[in-house]
Amino acid sequence: YLVGSFAGKDIPAVGVSIGIERVYAIIEAKLKEQAKQTGVPIRSTDTQVLVSSIGNGMQKKRMEIANLLWSSGICAEFGFKPNPKMGDQINYALENGIPFMVLFGEDEIVDNKVKIKDMKERTEITVSLDDLVAELKKLTTQ
Repeated sequence: YLVGSFAGKDIPAVGVSIGIERVYAIIEAKLKEQAKQTGVPIRSTDTQVLVSSIGNGMQKKRMEIANLLWSSGICAEFGFKPNPKMGDQINYALENGIPFMVLFGEDEIVDNKVKIKDMKERTEITVSLDDLVAELKKLTTQ
């Protein structure tokens, strides 16, 4: 009957449906329960690094660092706001399960350094911009 309603005439047919939406709903419920039990959020992104800054006028530098990471094969993103609040950036990383943040302010830029924050371990290290890619590759493959 269903095929015929689209074709405009009676067409004999046999078919089966597994209800793919129902299957996805069950999988999603299981993942949510697992995330609740383990305390690890469901990752909604492949992003490995959130590039963040403290202070005004750092948007261009965030873009430059994100571009450096992209060209090295590291999945990264940055906020589009010109002057994002650090708390908002940290919450975004935590809510989306982004494992690392690259942080910097004016002082770090003057010294040609950035901080890498491990969101799971809640640790932070300072590295030179020249060593950033190598250090992140080490951390993201562990």
